[in-house]
Amino acid sequence: MKAKKSITVYNEKQSFKNTPISNFYISYYKDRVRQINRIDNHRHTYYEVIWVKDGKGLHTIDFKDYQFCGSCLFLLHPKNVHRIYKETPASGGVIKFNDHFFVNDNVHSKFLLQYGVFDDIDVLPVIHLNTEEQQTINDFFEIMSKEAFHHNAFTPPILLNLLKSFLLKVYQIKKNQCAINDISDHRFVKFRQFQELLEAYLTEHHNAGFYAEKLQISTKTLSNYCKLISSKTAQDLIKERLILEAKRMLIYSELSVKEVAYHLGFNDYAYFTRFFTVNVSLTPTDFKKAKTEFL
Repeated sequence: MKAKKSITVYNEKQSFKNTPISNFYISYYKDRVRQINRIDNHRHTYYEVIWVKDGKGLHTIDFKDYQFCGSCLFLLHPKNVHRIYKETPASGGVIKFNDHFFVNDNVHSKFLLQYGVFDDIDVLPVIHLNTEEQQTINDFFEIMSKEAFHHNAFTPPILLNLLKSFLLKVYQIKKNQCAINDISDHRFVKFRQFQELLEAYLTEHHNAGFYAEKLQISTKTLSNYCKLISSKTAQDLIKERLILEAKRMLIYSELSVKEVAYHLGFNDYAYFTRFFTVNVSLTPTDFKKAKTEFL
């Protein structure tokens, strides 16, 4: 897929400055009044957690606007194209890291990166924090910042474990309304396996029945598990994932509408157009035209 040149991509060399730790960066920030915004559409080659301690504005992530005011977390993975407009100066902290920081690590870390905190299926890229959660995030930033600053031979493995603990806490906050408190619960395990399968087969299979059969459970059972954890049925999650990928391809590639339909596994171009129009309230062509005007 040929990417459009209008999207700026920031890499580690540009963004991981003044850090002796490979593939990891942490810092605090405080905006200056005249330099609070970088409102170009852009993405990164790494994962990023932005903690806003104070501030107000609008963050657009993958075509959806998220208002923020006060303490919150932005959870961004390399696929996300986003831009931020701040109405007031903000302060907080930022953590950046890439897959290499988890090299040779276990399956739980893979889940945290791909199907937990940073997720295209159960999407929640902005988490608003209450007072207790804010203090927890503050404590994590403090201990990680101190460890990174006093760098020694043991710092990388210590930071790896601190980062994993931090991401687990973020996932716990993200899922604080979920009835399942144990990630080893068989229902949670099946949901995670469904997420993995959907990413693997998204362009080939669009029906929940296929994934239920792969998981050796009924379609009804799969949907019940999905509703328990995400408040959405399996078919809803499949539909939303297809729409998100279609939007990305339409705006951030040079593919035609027919080519996007083909790449997503729609053999009938007319059916893809109807599917997109019903769910977005714009035809693919109109959506592409409307969004590219603002790039």
